[in-house]
Amino acid sequence: MGVFERKPPKVTAAALFDKWFTTIVPEGHTSLENFEALMTDEERERMPKTLSKLALDGVDRVYGVRKVDLAPDREGLEYLDKTLGPAIRHNLTRDQSPADPRNLFRLVATEFGCILGEIYVRADKGVWEPRRSPNHWRSTIRAKSGAEFDPFAAVIKQLSDEREDGALLAGFDGFA
Repeated sequence: MGVFERKPPKVTAAALFDKWFTTIVPEGHTSLENFEALMTDEERERMPKTLSKLALDGVDRVYGVRKVDLAPDREGLEYLDKTLGPAIRHNLTRDQSPADPRNLFRLVATEFGCILGEIYVRADKGVWEPRRSPNHWRSTIRAKSGAEFDPFAAVIKQLSDEREDGALLAGFDGFA
């Protein structure tokens, strides 16, 4: 590295969330808690299906780009664990704007989070604890024990410079 070259600053998971995943409180609601409290039983029932559909959309996207059959199962988890990283983040954020609600980074990171969540659900590790749209990326997985797992935070961490090899598998194996 030359005398005047600078290393780019590390991109943390928190910084990625702050920049790319703004929480939306729809007009007429005083707070996110107020908005979430008004989630209907129909929305609560429909949302896990929506998250599952987003996971399948992500599987289709991975196949379209990489020609990999990514199933929402342990084999898919191993693929995500090996593949997700800063290089993918760079490709997804290039020429994208966080202000664009259809930006590729938010879409793909959300789909990867849904895939990860579906892996937990299909392995009977827990159920979706849904959040209202448009903030469905705030949904978590709740185990019978009451433990909670945030698949979106796990994906964002793997896409950040705080990535840890094997973290997704270790988290899956340790979650009950």
